[in-house]
Amino acid sequence: FVVALFPSKGIAEDSCNRLRTEGVPAQDTKLLVLRQTAPVEEVGTVEDELAALSVDPLVLGNARKSFARHIRNGETAVFVRAHAEADIELASGTIRQYAPIRIEVGWTEEGAARAHKLL
Repeated sequence: FVVALFPSKGIAEDSCNRLRTEGVPAQDTKLLVLRQTAPVEEVGTVEDELAALSVDPLVLGNARKSFARHIRNGETAVFVRAHAEADIELASGTIRQYAPIRIEVGWTEEGAARAHKLL
């Protein structure tokens, strides 16, 4: 899967629309607005969203550890399920056009979650 963090929901929605235009099925993308203005420990409203990221089938690993330090008010995460290397290239290339804060690729290898930072 490919996950990207954007500074606003609007930019993230634009990237999702472009992904669909490029042929990525809608069911393979997920957009999640993360609203946080203080550290996670101090903001109870974000706990549910971060907990959902931890169990979402599109997400492997610990979303809180990987992305929480980057989240500010209104920032939005986009998740794209990739079934092959070509899907990763298409998703990451398309997402890069929208200047995300961060892009990571995650996968499972021998039952263990792996991730690689692209941006």
